[in-house]
Amino acid sequence: MVLFAACSQPKPTFKQEDISLIPKPVSFQLNEGLFEIEANTSIILKNDSQQKAANYLIGLFNKAAGFNLELQNTITKSAIVFETIDGLKEGAYKLDINATTINIKASEESGFFNAVQTIRQLLPVEIESKDVVDRDWFVPAVNIEDEPRFEWRGMHMDFSRHFFDIDEVKDFLDYMALYKLNTYHMHLTDDQGWRIEIEKYPLLTEKGAWRIPNNQDTICMERAVENKLYTIDETKFTDIDGERKYGGFFTQDQIKEIVAYADERCITVIPEIDMPGHFKSAIDNYPFLSCNEESGWDTVFTYPTCLGKETTYEFMKNVLSEVVELFPAKYIHIGGDEVNIASWEVCSHCQKAIKDNNLKDEHELQSHFNRDIEQFLQSKGKEFLGWDEIVRGGLTKDANVMWWRNWAPDAPKIAAANGNNIVVTTTAAYYFDYLNEGTTLERVYNYEPIPEDFTIEEANNVLGIQANLWSEWIPSFKRLQYQAFPRMLALAENAWASNENKNFEAFNKRVEIQYNRLDELGIYYYIPIVEGLDKEIAFVDQTLVSLNLAYPLEGVEIYYSLDGSVPKKTGLKYEAPFMVSDTVEIKARAYRGDKFNDLKSTKVIHKNYLEPVKVYPKEKGLKQWVVKGKFKNVEDVKIPIADNFARVDSIALGDLKDQKNFSIVYQGYFKAEQDAVYEFETRSDGGDTFFIGDEMIVDNSGWHGPRKRYGKVALKQGWHPITIKYRPSDNPRVIEVKYAVQGEELKTINSSITSF
Repeated sequence: MVLFAACSQPKPTFKQEDISLIPKPVSFQLNEGLFEIEANTSIILKNDSQQKAANYLIGLFNKAAGFNLELQNTITKSAIVFETIDGLKEGAYKLDINATTINIKASEESGFFNAVQTIRQLLPVEIESKDVVDRDWFVPAVNIEDEPRFEWRGMHMDFSRHFFDIDEVKDFLDYMALYKLNTYHMHLTDDQGWRIEIEKYPLLTEKGAWRIPNNQDTICMERAVENKLYTIDETKFTDIDGERKYGGFFTQDQIKEIVAYADERCITVIPEIDMPGHFKSAIDNYPFLSCNEESGWDTVFTYPTCLGKETTYEFMKNVLSEVVELFPAKYIHIGGDEVNIASWEVCSHCQKAIKDNNLKDEHELQSHFNRDIEQFLQSKGKEFLGWDEIVRGGLTKDANVMWWRNWAPDAPKIAAANGNNIVVTTTAAYYFDYLNEGTTLERVYNYEPIPEDFTIEEANNVLGIQANLWSEWIPSFKRLQYQAFPRMLALAENAWASNENKNFEAFNKRVEIQYNRLDELGIYYYIPIVEGLDKEIAFVDQTLVSLNLAYPLEGVEIYYSLDGSVPKKTGLKYEAPFMVSDTVEIKARAYRGDKFNDLKSTKVIHKNYLEPVKVYPKEKGLKQWVVKGKFKNVEDVKIPIADNFARVDSIALGDLKDQKNFSIVYQGYFKAEQDAVYEFETRSDGGDTFFIGDEMIVDNSGWHGPRKRYGKVALKQGWHPITIKYRPSDNPRVIEVKYAVQGEELKTINSSITSF
């Protein structure tokens, strides 16, 4: 099929603000003039290192323009010329475009390939079309000198929790190529499924690749009722032994096909075979691998493989022997994270191994296993790579570490000091399975991956960065796109550009231009979420509801409903704040064309005013009692009647952070300065409750780490008695209380509005 656009178009005029290159080049100069790529444009090659880039460019024009650009080895008029020069960094290139020539210079194949991706972004977005388009193909005259900051510019996909097929993998590799990402991490095995054929152990895929739908599947299916992005592809289900099971796997031929496809795009594929934990899908079918020949879940994680049996080591090496033959990459990822060592502590085989090898504990037992696997991989010409938990128990000088635990900053520091290479993939910015609202585009872009306390030498051990897409709640390729884009663009620029060459506002303008290209690629990207329905809305007589977008984006519109139904574009369109005077459920979502984002909803609830008490407090602030003793629940903490209290200006842990076995009670009066609905928010670890008189306003009880809870109440102007109880965790960290008139910004409760 041919898509016809207007022919004989006037030549475009390129302006700096209309050009969007991501990642941003090191040096960019826009000149007057342009170059037109036509059916008779020649491509001049001099050596094999230029072939992949040329092939990719030819493929783009063959598909979108119907051109079969001719390869030549002598320069002709109107040509795209590849030229090898010495001295450029790996991935670096120089690009000079004028009216008669596109000249591409690099020192090796990835540099040429990256230059072609820059040309791809300079071309009209229709170059991404899967059908032939009748139009002119102009690129602006430019001079570009460019090179990457980091060697490792990676994306990860998790195939175990939810599976993605080979065509989806190929599409994702094309997205990576467009933004000069060069490392693709395939998480192929975990508790929930084994996704790679191993010929020596056929049960790994015959049975280990299929499961009865689990809670991750059912939760996604429940969400899919109101959000089709959570719909699980029916082709991922099959009937096995009379049971409907979910799954899938890659044959070894398919793995070879993926690796070859990636290699044509100068992308290295890194396999991950998680061991010795997260191994349930293997233990289920080869039970001799565990300590007690049982498979299943313990308190949080599954039972790991037994590290005291030689059969475990033999099994792992047999698996890896087949894996290393499929993946030319020098790195093999063995996971090593979140290992439940409890079974090792009571296993006679593991305890004997600890004793026989003079190991200190179970963590050193895992390191002993890691070293053995590392030596095996080295014998195959490969390097050992694992998650940052492998640091504990000791590392060799040759091991490589992927730092994911943002809360464990010592791990990369220890690794760097030991001379180990590090890939930064922290939860703080690079876990793209986290919602966009929490890990925002700006947060990803501005995140500095090299820790502040790294020396120059230690910083040199940082290979680069990677974003991860764990698939517990990503059951479809569209949902994966939604989680990845546009944040993948921020990752790409973070991996490529120096800090001095970055500016989020300018970057975001380039991202907005990129959306048309993403549309052409058929990518279902995230659009700004609707704000204003994050919490319940309370009213006495009526209240004004205001909705807005998390950030402005052209073409995005808000639709809402007042009856609890899913809002559609045929329903209520939000134009301005609206009044509500009844108890209703509001649902809203944003649309941009056929794209929509996650649904936001809240309930509008009626409140009666609480009357103030007739008191005339004399002291500003609050009473504070520190109650000694260990309490099981915050509800067990009694309000002291003694006068041995302290006067405090605010609610805070202060010097009590270092104490143990205590709770805190605060009492006094809060001044409502006007008749209004007030919101109160507490943040604590362990548990807290907030009362006005006898009415609980905030219930943040239970046993938990630092978290926020809120409540709303209608207060008449005047003084209202408040009581706050706080029962800290074993490691006291925080107690805070804030307030605001509904719809206004929260403020900390302090002595300016409290008395006793």
